Amino acid sequence: MTERQLRQNVADVMESWVGATRGSATHLEILRIYNTYTPLARGYKVQVGDAYCATTVSAAWIVTGCAKWTGTECGCDKFIEIAKSKGIWIEDDAYVPKVGDAILYDWDDSGSGDNRGSSDHIGIVTAVSGRSFTVTEGNINGGKVGRRPMTVDGKNIRGFIAPDYAMMAAQMSPIQDDEDEIDMDEVKKLIAARKPTRAEIMAATGDEWIETFEDLPPWAKPECRELIEMGALKGVKAGETVEKTVIQASLNTYIRPILVAYRAARKLNEQAPKEALAAQMERVAEFLRRE
Repeated sequence: MTERQLRQNVADVMESWVGATRGSATHLEILRIYNTYTPLARGYKVQVGDAYCATTVSAAWIVTGCAKWTGTECGCDKFIEIAKSKGIWIEDDAYVPKVGDAILYDWDDSGSGDNRGSSDHIGIVTAVSGRSFTVTEGNINGGKVGRRPMTVDGKNIRGFIAPDYAMMAAQMSPIQDDEDEIDMDEVKKLIAARKPTRAEIMAATGDEWIETFEDLPPWAKPECRELIEMGALKGVKAGETVEKTVIQASLNTYIRPILVAYRAARKLNEQAPKEALAAQMERVAEFLRRE
């Protein structure tokens, strides 16, 4: 796994929760992920009526395997303390964040100078474009998971948590050995020249198009078989057998993230009914195919 892929995995998890409302199945799942993780921060189990912005950030890092390096918390100021102790706190409103970083807010910020007040809220950066970025957050707009547009050095920024994703990606067990970084310069050149074909994009990114289950690499087949048999990975057309299931998707941007999410969900849902795990993975698969 690369740094870029791990950052995107975190963003994808946050985005998969957008639209959840307080008390909904997704909200309860976020709380379950947080409350069943050990060690439980300060020994406190978050309740349905609690503010859950920090809990949502923690849950995203738990699901993607980052939590032992980022720490977990249900309180914003406490999260800052943890980040400082780990050397991943950025005390600079003008910092240009990357996807996967966390931003903390202070609603009492005057907008003058570098804000050093108490923090009121937190979210994960899920998209960056120049000096503008999008933050996905839990517990906004009456208790929902939603998005907030922000600009670098904008008002209400308290600071950022910037985990070392390169280190974390290197420490995590890769799904496939000898994986190369995508050469984005080559991709940009190709797109700038003309509208590329799917085959050209695949070649430029080092990706692989998966038409059916039989086209999957050996390392991906066992878990994909489980997902198909569970009904979580339906593909675009069901075949008479698992081997004939038509998938029609990218290996790197569709199959690989599903397997990362499946491994994390399976570990976190050891005691959960198989049907619940299947439903959760089906939502992940549908989200990735939409994107």
